[in-house]
Amino acid sequence: MSHDRPFIGSALVEAKDTRFLGLLTRTLTRIPPGAPPLRTVRRVTLRRRGRMAGLVGLTIWGDLAYGVEGRSGASDEIRGGRQTLSFYTELLNQLSEDAYVGVIAHELAHAWLNEHVVPENSRAREVEADALARRWGFGEELDALEQETEPI
Repeated sequence: MSHDRPFIGSALVEAKDTRFLGLLTRTLTRIPPGAPPLRTVRRVTLRRRGRMAGLVGLTIWGDLAYGVEGRSGASDEIRGGRQTLSFYTELLNQLSEDAYVGVIAHELAHAWLNEHVVPENSRAREVEADALARRWGFGEELDALEQETEPI
């Protein structure tokens, strides 16, 4: 399915789960209108489980998983770059709607930071993504996520 929301453009959304699609739409409609859109997100996928235990979402730039390997030279890569946002139902389905939206907002923030700010391979990027999602107005959802999960 092609998703035509201005913030993620025409990224291909590979999901049939109505809960996920509804919460993705709910999250996208709350991104502040002045936030520059994502141009490099090509796919948003929903899968049963990730490679690591406890994984609920992952942003991948090209073939490299963010947080696993870093990259540099963002300006050259943005022109031809591509990002995939993957979400995993095994744990997402155990979360409240607020915490679920918190996960989606956090991964969208990672993608935005990857595109608009040169990413770093560090734990600080998790904090930065949460801070951006909070500035977008997802504080309650991130608080719910923190209460319902343990960091990995």
